[in-house]
This record gives sequence, C-alpha cells and structure tokens, in this order.
Amino acid sequence: MKKYWLIILGVLLLFGAACDKEKEIENYNSYLQTPRYSEAQKRAEIGNLFYETEEKIGIHTSFGVFLYDVEEEKMLTAFDLNVEKAFGEGVLSETRLSSDEKGIYLFGFTHEKTIDDYYYYYEIASGSLFKKSGKAEEKDLFPLPDQNRQAFTTTNWTAEDLAYYPAGSLDPIYPLKGVQ
Repeated sequence: MKKYWLIILGVLLLFGAACDKEKEIENYNSYLQTPRYSEAQKRAEIGNLFYETEEKIGIHTSFGVFLYDVEEEKMLTAFDLNVEKAFGEGVLSETRLSSDEKGIYLFGFTHEKTIDDYYYYYEIASGSLFKKSGKAEEKDLFPLPDQNRQAFTTTNWTAEDLAYYPAGSLDPIYPLKGVQ
C-alpha cells in the first residue's frame, strides 16, 4: 500500500512540474499584446527595418513588430512586446530575425548598456514567446539590411501611412494599410 501512495505522489509531482512549465511559457506570452496602432502618431521615429529580402520585410516600430510578405501583400505576424514587463523600466528593445527565418529575437538595452544575460525568442509559427538565458550568437541571426538607407517615409504619421520603399525602387508599399 505504501508503494502505491509513493507512485501516486510521484505522478502528482510530475504533473505539477509540467503545469508549472506550461504556466512559465504562458507568462511570457502575456508579455505580448496587440500592436498599438493609435500610438503611431505619438512616435518620434518612423521605424526600423530589421529584415529585408525581395519577398519579405521585418519592421520594428515603437508600437509593434511586423513581418510582412511583400509578394503576397499580407501580414505574416504582428505583435507588440510589453518591454517594461519583459526587461524592466527604462529599457528599449531591438529586434532581429533568426537565421532560419522561423523566429524573431528581442533584445533589451538602455543608453548605458545592453542586457546580455537573457533575451526573448518569438516563434513565428506558434506565436509563442520564450525567454532564453545567455547571449544569442551572431550565427543565429539573419544579417541586418543596410541601416543607412531610408527605407520608410510617412506624411501624416498614422500607422497605415507608413510607406516602405524596396532598395532601388521608387514605388512605395504600404504594409500597414487598413490597420486601426
């Protein structure tokens, strides 16, 4: 009988540990929110291009992170990270695409230092956010596009007015057109 209760207790402990792990992942997903499109007019910068190929672009703005399919003219993923919950007060975030193009890395930094003991990884297929320990390796990151090129313009600072210009093109693409 004693052996029976030990087995039951062991199963309950394993089940409890599994629930805690699920809760941990859920807590990180709670750092994600819907992009705050209405905040676009309050920003001081247009946005940063963190990923660019002929087919897709990645945009990081003060109101969200966006992965857009230029060829199919559709949004692949759009979310906003609550940076204060994820990294703390007074911290900004930097965004990079993974080298396998399956995830988005989110790093925290201040004007004085980079937070390099942890970062977040957003899995595009599942829409899940994971916290990772340590520092990401450069080989795991997709190369940044030319950061000196002015890829975006806007006339009225609304989100849907954000115009993206592919390298060497004068024809604008409006990846956030129709958003509210």
